[in-house]
Amino acid sequence: MLLISIVAGPMFLLWLFMSRLSGVRWTVGAVLASLSVLGGLLALWQPRALWEILIAVVVLGSSSVITGRWTERRRVGRAPVRWSANLFAGWLLIVLCGLGVLLRPGPFVPATDLVLPLPDGLTATPSSSEEGICGSGSCTRTITVTGRPGQSGADLLSEVRAHLQVRGLPDQACRPMGWLLDTSATCVELSTSDTAVTIALSGARSAPGR
Repeated sequence: MLLISIVAGPMFLLWLFMSRLSGVRWTVGAVLASLSVLGGLLALWQPRALWEILIAVVVLGSSSVITGRWTERRRVGRAPVRWSANLFAGWLLIVLCGLGVLLRPGPFVPATDLVLPLPDGLTATPSSSEEGICGSGSCTRTITVTGRPGQSGADLLSEVRAHLQVRGLPDQACRPMGWLLDTSATCVELSTSDTAVTIALSGARSAPGR
């Protein structure tokens, strides 16, 4: 929601400054405000599609501004280009370049809140994000899980596996983090010792097979 507002807010303000006719100004302004609200709601409902929603807001919003300028030109004739129009063009170029850079998939250190908190009674010791090990297109961090007093290793492993299933991260599987444009994925793998289970979370450029 915040990212949508950061992109849509300047578009709305620059349009108010560059418009010349009250009717066109507030019609296009209402469209831009509606796009911002709708984009924010869609991002909350489907966070995996954030980048696609953001691009749609930029494209539809820019198209609305261009249409508004064309409508004003037909009604009142050509006018000198205002500073706000130049700022709008510069802002749009910066946004598009920024999106192009951010949408280049790369390895990342996964957040522990994909797994934590654990069920009551289990103790988690996560490695810090600075301790993530990167290589071969992915970054991995670990969470060491110890069980309750007297709990067997096999029972602990079964409980951790069940917890990951509920979180949508089954053992030896990957979960896409984005939708169409963002191909990055978080993968999980379990290993065991006599008294603990280690969860290895990997942030990869793309899920295997994508």
